[in-house]
Amino acid sequence: MKNRPGKLLVMAIVLGGGLLLWRTGAFGVFPTDRTIVWRLPVSYGEVRKLELQVWGEEELLKREELEYPAGIVGEPSLKVPLSAGPHRAIANVWLMGAKGAIGFSAPFDPRGDEAIVIEMKKP
Repeated sequence: MKNRPGKLLVMAIVLGGGLLLWRTGAFGVFPTDRTIVWRLPVSYGEVRKLELQVWGEEELLKREELEYPAGIVGEPSLKVPLSAGPHRAIANVWLMGAKGAIGFSAPFDPRGDEAIVIEMKKP
């Protein structure tokens, strides 16, 4: 019985360490699911089409194209597995009555954050 508290302590430390590595993606080395939120400098009610892209260095990690006949009602977001390091978020926005898309781009590093909010700037 004397070894039982010691074994429980060791098991708790191992489980706690495993949970920490799982939640943080082993300190950014392994990709973990992150939610990227785009804050666009346009009137959301005028958005008719939206293309969102997430790039890691030279690799396209995720791309989604959405249509909104009545405009968007909130900030668009994507869930993407990311590791720490430099990334780029791209948004192409088609507004009501416009002939072409307006492009926005911003660099970011997800670090250990589960949700990353990206403030897009006007080109």
